[in-house]
Amino acid sequence: MEFVQFHPTEMYGAGCLITEGCRGEGGYLVNNEGERFMERYAPVAKDLASRDVVSRSDRDPRGSRLRTGEGSPFHAAPPSAPRAAARCLPGISETAMIFAGVDVTREPIPVLPTVHYNMGGVPTNYKGQVITIDAEGKGHVIPGLYSAGETASASVHGANRLGANSLLDLVIFGRACAKTIAEENKPGESIPELSANAGEASVANLDALRFAAGDIPPTAEIRIKMQKTMQNHAAVFRTGPVMREGNI
Repeated sequence: MEFVQFHPTEMYGAGCLITEGCRGEGGYLVNNEGERFMERYAPVAKDLASRDVVSRSDRDPRGSRLRTGEGSPFHAAPPSAPRAAARCLPGISETAMIFAGVDVTREPIPVLPTVHYNMGGVPTNYKGQVITIDAEGKGHVIPGLYSAGETASASVHGANRLGANSLLDLVIFGRACAKTIAEENKPGESIPELSANAGEASVANLDALRFAAGDIPPTAEIRIKMQKTMQNHAAVFRTGPVMREGNI
């Protein structure tokens, strides 16, 4: 894996992302004292700074709220404000009301940084072909297997994922996969037949998990425990002692 990108505005307690479109429309982040703290961390870009900058700044010990700012359609004078909110960002307005009980025309949305994009994991070459390493440490292409985008480790993201890189994943590496497939495979080539029991092992594995009757807690309990552990011990800022403390 190359890197994990945090999104600065997840709705607290619900796990729903609040789009940067809110800030693009004039919304801004405040702490529980009403201070616009992004002016302190990014004086020029402020709330429109890149995701990694806002996420790091968003760990203000006094908590974070996303408030619809002056110039935002949410601040139109009543009774037009609700209609403006519904027109410009209807999905976010509805999500905030359902999951946080917040009317965005009157109060801020509680937010915190959250893991948003996992970059890499499957090593590839510049053609989009998946590669593996043999016992001697030499790289080999796995025939017929390709990867591009979030799953591929193509070494282009570095310590941040820019919006342009999402496009790069598609127009460069997606295109590379297509071109390589066209070169490696010709129309009319035969495809090996699947065995009669193809897929049965995968189904059996799933069924073993679904119908297991051991003493391990239900999946939902494990998930919430993992979520809290990751939020407390592997968040935006990570240190050795904090991560070791969360190693349960």
